[in-house]
Amino acid sequence: MASSPFLPYGRQVIEDDDIAAVAAALRADYLTTGPTVEAFERAFAERVGASHAVACSSGTAALHLSTMALGLGPGDWLVVPSMTFLATANCARFVGADVQFADVDPDRGLITEATLDDALDAATRERRAVKAIAVVHLAGRTAPLSAIAAVARSRGLPIIEDACHALQTTYVDADGATAKVGDCRYGQLATFSFHPVKTIAAGEGGMVTTNDMTLAARMRLHRNHGMSRSPEAMREREAAFGTG
Repeated sequence: MASSPFLPYGRQVIEDDDIAAVAAALRADYLTTGPTVEAFERAFAERVGASHAVACSSGTAALHLSTMALGLGPGDWLVVPSMTFLATANCARFVGADVQFADVDPDRGLITEATLDDALDAATRERRAVKAIAVVHLAGRTAPLSAIAAVARSRGLPIIEDACHALQTTYVDADGATAKVGDCRYGQLATFSFHPVKTIAAGEGGMVTTNDMTLAARMRLHRNHGMSRSPEAMREREAAFGTG
């Protein structure tokens, strides 16, 4: 009996121009942050159609920054689809919040407006204070964002899109227009990963996109331990956290 072919977990493509870009970064003055990262953030935001992009060390860190930016903490609950990688739920636990799991469509593995409603109703019955919703785009498939956003708006809840599987994915929105995952037209934040099994391989790395300047400022401060080096950064800090 012939053995079945081995299917690798991931197989990244690293080309000569990728290697040259890494070599150029190694020869530059900055090995962390600096102008290369800023240029990457600008290009990424432009590509997905968002106002801001904030780079970080991984997709997990991107989720962590998102929960911090939204102010989740002890006593709060985050709705998370039951079908996802552990990091989507762990990002709530990182900040002391709890997880309310929502069921998914059994055919697509995606949260729907109906399963979200059920999860929110269950949380209400248990007197759990849900503060945000995590929506996962799985294996390139997009969750029904416009319908989910309608539920979120009716409950006054922000949305974090875990889009680590969906860079460069497009979908048709409620108005029949083609939309890009990451443009944050329905959610407040969208997170991406550059792990070797994702669309862009960078060894490690992550990104959060948003159209909210205050959320972007909070994440830039959080990713660097709250340090500020310029008057402009100090003003961003005050806008994000207040002067107290």
